[in-house]
Amino acid sequence: MSNESERKWHIMKEDVSKVAKIALSLPKVAKIAGVLVNRGIDTVEKVKEFLNCGIENLHNPFLFYDTQKAVEKIRKSLKLKEKILVYGDKDVDGVTSVNVIVNTLRILGGDILWYVPAEEGYGISKDVLSRFALEKVKLLITVDSGISAIEEVDYAIQLGMYVILTDHHEPPYEGIPKADAVINPKIFDSGYPFRDIAGCTVALKLMYALIFSYHEEYDKDILLCYCQESLITCIHMKNGIKLNEKKFDSVSGIKHNFKNVFKVYVSSKNLKSSLLQDICNRIVVFNDIIEDVYSIEKAYKKEILKDKNIKSFFENNLDLCCLGTIADSVPLVQENRAIVKNGLEIIENNPHSHTGLGLLIDNILISKGTSNITAKLVSWNVTPVLNSSGRMSKGILSAKLLMTKDLKKAKKLYEDILKLNKHRKYLQSENIEQFKHLLKEQCNLESDKVLIVKASNLEHGVTGIIASQMVKTYSKPAFLFITDGKEATGAARSIEGFDVVAALESVKDILIKYGGHNQAAGFTLNDSKIGEFIRRISDYANKNLEKTSYDKTILIENELKISDITVDFYEQVQTMEPFGMGNAKPIFYIKNVTPTEVTVFGNKGEHLKFKVSHKGSKNVQAVFWNKSKFAKAVKSEALLDVAFYVDIIERNRNKLVQLQVVDIRPALA
Repeated sequence: MSNESERKWHIMKEDVSKVAKIALSLPKVAKIAGVLVNRGIDTVEKVKEFLNCGIENLHNPFLFYDTQKAVEKIRKSLKLKEKILVYGDKDVDGVTSVNVIVNTLRILGGDILWYVPAEEGYGISKDVLSRFALEKVKLLITVDSGISAIEEVDYAIQLGMYVILTDHHEPPYEGIPKADAVINPKIFDSGYPFRDIAGCTVALKLMYALIFSYHEEYDKDILLCYCQESLITCIHMKNGIKLNEKKFDSVSGIKHNFKNVFKVYVSSKNLKSSLLQDICNRIVVFNDIIEDVYSIEKAYKKEILKDKNIKSFFENNLDLCCLGTIADSVPLVQENRAIVKNGLEIIENNPHSHTGLGLLIDNILISKGTSNITAKLVSWNVTPVLNSSGRMSKGILSAKLLMTKDLKKAKKLYEDILKLNKHRKYLQSENIEQFKHLLKEQCNLESDKVLIVKASNLEHGVTGIIASQMVKTYSKPAFLFITDGKEATGAARSIEGFDVVAALESVKDILIKYGGHNQAAGFTLNDSKIGEFIRRISDYANKNLEKTSYDKTILIENELKISDITVDFYEQVQTMEPFGMGNAKPIFYIKNVTPTEVTVFGNKGEHLKFKVSHKGSKNVQAVFWNKSKFAKAVKSEALLDVAFYVDIIERNRNKLVQLQVVDIRPALA
């Protein structure tokens, strides 16, 4: 049934015993227990944490080894009224990072300047640093940038600046800049347990640590006590970091080992009366039910988050961090999931807490005819608009839109960004035609392992988008660049298993600058080095890139019957939101179904709609977007196997399930 049905279907094998345990213990997710187990969420405890992830699931910012050093320096600068420069990046991750830090420091009374790269391109510029040095900046804080800026950081220090570097990009192999503090989960021995956070999350963590530094418990010895049968477990903490854990069979043992503790948290009132004033006079009984040692640490996090300043901090910044996290396509697992899930709730409950963001959200919801704010809506409609200004070297507009509290200013900024977005779409359309033509001229689409395309005198701004489209179309890494006759600036996008930063590292001696993630990077080189760049990157790919079936395999959770596909089933699937990288929307399949009422629709007749049933079952509607070319094939098949996402539509206030088709094939015997 044409090329589409040549995609391989990989159907996951369920662990029946684990599925049964979860389904029995948690009836509300019984129908998706198999999906959860397939994703490694294979115990009742893991499922509860996955579904109910609050901000108490975020890792402690002081796990970064340089956090406390950075906090102390920022506090000193604030106290001395020194000028602080926040230097960001021009994409959504960068401008949200700038907002998180600038907003927080200004609340604390800081004299704050900020900068987002413009015509000079990505990364830190010495010329920009020189300009701000004239304004007597004493502290430089980089956000979502700087880990490759070894010379630039040295230059900032020569200018008399103290440098705190926050970033999440891959560090260069030759080492990291000699900043006074470096906070990046990807550097060697960072201390942080999760490397796949966005730059805005790194910024959020530093500012959370700063806000916590004004809490009475900052840098104090804290004791958590949990009593179970005859043993008392004591956890000694400072700044939320566990220093040690000991067990005692009596209160007297605790008193002997712990003295001069600032505050004690206990799991029962009996422990409170036993310890009162013998260790300290600040003893708090947990409100939460404490079942084990793990839950007492979680309960302590919740207690800290009740502080009004900390609570306000997250309410003011988690929505921004949610935007940056979605925009940067980091895996939506672990704390990234908590950030996006809780950030979306803040946006939905109070979209106008940031005036410009509220304006943008309102217009998108109206244009889409929906009231649901999902990760998909943000990814497809919100972040592309915000990103458009950065792509057109005016990222400052999006940064200001998120920062302003003035509705009149927000409306003007929004109008300007929409104009840039319109131009970005036009530019993308124009450039992609040019690059498609050049691709056929410069590459052998059959034999080349990597696509390297050079263009001249095109307008910059959309090279990364076009490279991503080429990767999706040809399942090969793409390096695209535009030359102005002197220098060439480009973007690289990759497939799973091929690290483009490592590839650029292999030719770093001929690059002016480069940086990024293993799947997406930017680079600049002199025109005279273009030929050598193409040759060496091609050689590197031939040696390091194995054959891949990227995007040719569909990962399918399990088989369903038509009777399984109900509104209740859809609603259980929705409890797994937010969906995205690392937590893909689940794909299911049904087999041996009969297609009927096959029609095409859309302005250009581009979409396909049909109904399916199985041996007299009810009919279920299926939609195959942009695949009307399969209409004849579907009509000609007596039985089909269909891979799909489960969706829902509303008709006359009734909810009906619908299949969003991913692939179809003739039914297998």
